[in-house]
Amino acid sequence: MADVLTYSVIEAARALGIGQRSLYRAIREGRLPAIRVGRKPKLRIPRVVIEELLRHPEQWGQKPDLGSGGE
Repeated sequence: MADVLTYSVIEAARALGIGQRSLYRAIREGRLPAIRVGRKPKLRIPRVVIEELLRHPEQWGQKPDLGSGGE
């Protein structure tokens, strides 16, 4: 199985050391990108977003730079 590409809200909140409510607020306010997947949509947070915020916590509240993808 490949590395995990996305995290659940619970996993992402735990990794960032914040509460789920704070994480949902950040998603709603556009400070943290998330995707909805499945028939009954569930929020998933891309691993690259979590890693970037952990590397550069001063960027919290800004849109993370996920790279251009075509370097």
